[in-house]
Amino acid sequence: MATTITNAGAGSGVDFESIIQASVSAKKNSLERQTSTRKALAQSEKSGVSELKSALKAFKTACEDLTKDNSMNTHKVTTTQSSTYNAFTITADSDCTNTNFDLTVTQLAKAESVHQNFNTADGFKNSFAAGKITIDLGQETYKDDNGLEQTRERTFTVDIQEGDTLELIRKRLNQNDYDLNVGLIKTDSGYSFTINSGSTGKGTSDIKITTETTGTVDGDHQSLDIFNFDKSTDTQTVDGAVTSASGSNWNYNEGKDATVILDGQTVTSHTNRFEDQISGLTLEVNQVSEKETDASGNVGLKSYNVAVTTDADAAKNKMQNIIDQYNSLMTKMNNLYKRDTYEDGENQYDGGNLAGDSQLKSLQNALSSMVVRYENSDSGKSIFDCGLDFAKDGTLSLDSTKFKDAINNSFNSVVNLFTGDDGLLKNMSTFLNDYTQTGGILDERSDNLQKTIDSYTEKETTNEEKLSKYEESLRTKYGNLDSLMSSYNSSLSYIRSLFS
Repeated sequence: MATTITNAGAGSGVDFESIIQASVSAKKNSLERQTSTRKALAQSEKSGVSELKSALKAFKTACEDLTKDNSMNTHKVTTTQSSTYNAFTITADSDCTNTNFDLTVTQLAKAESVHQNFNTADGFKNSFAAGKITIDLGQETYKDDNGLEQTRERTFTVDIQEGDTLELIRKRLNQNDYDLNVGLIKTDSGYSFTINSGSTGKGTSDIKITTETTGTVDGDHQSLDIFNFDKSTDTQTVDGAVTSASGSNWNYNEGKDATVILDGQTVTSHTNRFEDQISGLTLEVNQVSEKETDASGNVGLKSYNVAVTTDADAAKNKMQNIIDQYNSLMTKMNNLYKRDTYEDGENQYDGGNLAGDSQLKSLQNALSSMVVRYENSDSGKSIFDCGLDFAKDGTLSLDSTKFKDAINNSFNSVVNLFTGDDGLLKNMSTFLNDYTQTGGILDERSDNLQKTIDSYTEKETTNEEKLSKYEESLRTKYGNLDSLMSSYNSSLSYIRSLFS
């Protein structure tokens, strides 16, 4: 604020400076009541709106976490496996139901592969003529972006340079897009070379290897023909098992499915993971079942019992968590709504950032009403039937024993009450969407408050200019008055001197 420097009252001896300062201070207080105080209130309100939105979003997220993937459908899985032998692992999916069965792991999934030994005693030089190696894994079935099943060929070709070794050929073949992998072991007698399709399961691949030798085959460079493999000519079936045919350079291992016996029924999977075969459960097999000898002396594979039961404790913990989130929201809303107090008629501004706010109170009442009045239309159950209680301050409490009894006695109705498609938590989450979404009710209110704050900021700049001009005018006025009174005093002194 610019100030005109004067010494008001120096001539007349009257303390005009105090009068000016008091007038300027009074004017400044008046302007601040109109702008700075109102701006601070708008900023406080905007902060409160931001706090409210954050609290609502946190609660909405908690509701969504519990409702998505049927998260409250909690189960525990127990098996008779020993702590030292883990044949399989079972996890409960979102649509799991209680069940009990016996399970035996009879076979793990295996990828189709071919293996060949290159022995130095047979004249192997580990240097090949230039050419090409083509590997065909057969067709692959996959789902496109629309979920429709499609098939595609899996074939790739690598270029072999003159003098390439098995080490280089391995590196070239491993640079593929089909998970095929090539292993190489250097042994005392030469090399062990293995090509694995990378795709476990029976019939998931159909390895065929063809070559084209374009370089010179001589005493130093071998032909690529040694890599050729065609299952139709280089293998044979013996007792149902496919093995290498006589004269083939390759030892062949067909792909195998993972196999389990579930309550006497055979269940297979191309991989060691069973996801769709057992409804509501995901099974991962790790090793074949232990061997055991029965009462007759026969040796077989051990069968393990699997029991899937409701996990009431886990459900209770999830319910307690959502109650804690709800209570945290109610506490935040109460603190924001807390009204200001007055002392000698003066507002102390000691309430919440949304003190006495009607929108906040309306929203809080709506949420409380949804909780108290909601009941499942099919079962007729309310939250109070499940051990929840509503306190005077708007918070909830949970009777763990009563809740677990409800879960154990009527699991589906309790789950549907809270997390079903028309459950309480989904309804509350949907209701809050208008307040928490970008550009929603609270964002719009916040934007309007920011416009108000900006307008007061502009007024503050204008007020500074007004105050500066006001002080300048006062100093001019009282300066003139001081000069006039000073001249009167001089004249009076002169007249008095004539009669003294």
